[in-house]
Amino acid sequence: MRRFAIAGFVLLFAVVAGGAAGLSALTTEDRPANAAVSAFEPRVAVGNQSDDPYPESNGVVTCNDRGPMPGDAGLEGSLLVERPIGDDGPPEASFRVNVSVDDGALVETRTVDLSTGGSERLVILRTAERPPSLDGGDTVPVRAAVTTENTTVATASRTVEVAERDVPCADEN
Repeated sequence: MRRFAIAGFVLLFAVVAGGAAGLSALTTEDRPANAAVSAFEPRVAVGNQSDDPYPESNGVVTCNDRGPMPGDAGLEGSLLVERPIGDDGPPEASFRVNVSVDDGALVETRTVDLSTGGSERLVILRTAERPPSLDGGDTVPVRAAVTTENTTVATASRTVEVAERDVPCADEN
């Protein structure tokens, strides 16, 4: 009789442990993956609005330069998207990273695939026609949002001063 009691106890333990492991596996896949944003370093600049940014050049520019051209705005910088080692979500997950200046005046969107414990540094470089809401010297919010499965899992915000560029390649003239 004692043998049956021990065998029954071992069998009961195996069934309970197996059920718990199976339930954990089923619920883990239903949870969205988690992520964090770190080292978020955005910069925003606008090009001046002068009619002739290249005086005496006849429209020919022979220098290399960084930043937005006249009449444009630029967003640049970097951010690190990290996925925790103990994440309960699926082993591989796709994340959408959206970086927005001044509530949509300038937007950069990327997609990154991360495994549990993985990370990726994104270099942001976006140039667009200068929105009327951005002026040199303004202080604007820049927000990064990371979403997966229509759920926002991480955000980061910075307030930056908008730099204004004068004539591109000015120090070479």
